[in-house]
Amino acid sequence: MAKSDEEYSRLAMRGAVIAVAVSGAALAVLAFALFSPRAGLGVALGGALATANLAVFARLGDAFLVQKGNAAPWALIAVVKLVFVFGGVWVILKNDFVPGLALAAGYGALPIGITFGFLFGPKPPEDQPETPGKSGPRKPDSP
Repeated sequence: MAKSDEEYSRLAMRGAVIAVAVSGAALAVLAFALFSPRAGLGVALGGALATANLAVFARLGDAFLVQKGNAAPWALIAVVKLVFVFGGVWVILKNDFVPGLALAAGYGALPIGITFGFLFGPKPPEDQPETPGKSGPRKPDSP
């Protein structure tokens, strides 16, 4: 992977994380305005979980790709992340802290933010080889 490709990947992932956070905040504001403060809190909590999950996932992916040594520490962090997400959601729902549907709606910021982040975020570098026909008429090969 070239340096510009690595930089693009990091910028694109950063843009996706920011877009997920903004989407979660926008959904939370809508829930506060249209439903109730409890629903708005649930959506905000779901959006925060989605943002944190993507941020840790991005860091794990980056660490796995550039790491040349032992992958065990990052594998352990990935398992801890999974336990934290499932355990945190279970505790929130078990104690009826916020409505489950509101939490799920907030977590819906993940696909929305990823989509917007990659559609409107940084574009990949233009160092790809040209395709035939794009640079004008093709000259015949000399014998």
